[in-house]
Amino acid sequence: MTDGTVRSHAQGMAPDRVLAATGKSPDEWHALIDTADGATIGHAAIASWIVDQGVEPWWAQGITIGYEQARGLRIPGQRTDGTFAVSASRQVPGEREAVLDRIVPVFAAALGSTPTSERRGGKRPSARWTFPDRESVLLNTEDGPKPDTVRISVQRERLTGPERMPDAKAELQQLLAGL
Repeated sequence: MTDGTVRSHAQGMAPDRVLAATGKSPDEWHALIDTADGATIGHAAIASWIVDQGVEPWWAQGITIGYEQARGLRIPGQRTDGTFAVSASRQVPGEREAVLDRIVPVFAAALGSTPTSERRGGKRPSARWTFPDRESVLLNTEDGPKPDTVRISVQRERLTGPERMPDAKAELQQLLAGL
């Protein structure tokens, strides 16, 4: 998308960080992936090939997505299955599970249903709503960068087209702003 709803991967992964983490710039990786037939082998094969080159899986995924976007194989916000997703996040004071307890009712009211699943404990307590059309909302909480803060991240997933992204993103931002 060029409307700013979702950043391209190039906007989110600074070339100097890719270089520092992998020993190559994104442009160098893209050229290497081209020689490995990246335009036709698919996302999983590209990411696996990059891991085989000694790159950590997280970085391999990022490089793969950046390559696919740079070569026009997918647009920002598009997933490998062809659906789209948007996300938003916010930091608030509190403890992970207490924050989740506070925000689940807000999202449940806005989404018109209770979560279809919740995961408690661990580093990222979460709640998920899955709808009949297979769209879903995933709400995660995790420790924030400062003591006694929580980072809330929420994704609207399995959107059927890029035209749904601006409204879905705005809705998530509005819900988080109201907390």
